[in-house]
Amino acid sequence: MASMILPDPNNYSDGMAFFRDVHKLVLHSCAELERLLADAEVHGVFKSFATQPEWEELFRFFTVVAPEHERDEEQFLFPLVIARVPHVGFQQTDAPIRFLIEGHEVIERKLMQLLKDWDAFRTQQPNPAAIEESHTKHQAEDAAFIASGRDLARVYREHVTIEEQQVYSLADRVLSGDEKLGLIESLRISHGDEATTTLLDFDRPQFSDPSYNTAESTEAQGNVIFNFEDDDEDDDASDGAEL
Repeated sequence: MASMILPDPNNYSDGMAFFRDVHKLVLHSCAELERLLADAEVHGVFKSFATQPEWEELFRFFTVVAPEHERDEEQFLFPLVIARVPHVGFQQTDAPIRFLIEGHEVIERKLMQLLKDWDAFRTQQPNPAAIEESHTKHQAEDAAFIASGRDLARVYREHVTIEEQQVYSLADRVLSGDEKLGLIESLRISHGDEATTTLLDFDRPQFSDPSYNTAESTEAQGNVIFNFEDDDEDDDASDGAEL
């Protein structure tokens, strides 16, 4: 799996090109999430965690890298667009940028549902026998995790699409070359060396069975019905599985 870290702003002269490349990384990560969810659906969530090391980097992406991208948008890109086209800002409750920032908050809440199971797995460090039994014992919890993961991928894709269509395309039209250059310069200062350094590391569980100690198009699609309404009440059943 390709390394899931933000591209280096020093390699760009156009801030919008940087943001679009990050979106490609987000969509690639959504495809990888769906691949791993398919594995979890067959073998069980905890067994997939134990045998698919890509889960670790994927959770790092969604908890560290993606939120950094969202902060970049909120701190640097959105204010620049608002200054040029004030009516797409915060004035109306249905304004695109306000809607997108609320979408960032919904994404974070949906991610927390998945982290419950990941944290339970890392905390309990179950033995191989318990892992083999967990899918049978916790089918409902596994199904809830998989449904939440697919919902997260859906929301991310919809979010990227609306940003591309309603904000990024607008920024391409209204921002001057100097403003796009200033945007990438601000990102370079903000990121410093972060874009090329290793992300925070998790301790990988170690099992007595050595076999457990294992070392899709991503283009945004149009004609999507966007629904960032938070349905946490329906997802309460997705509490972390416990052995």
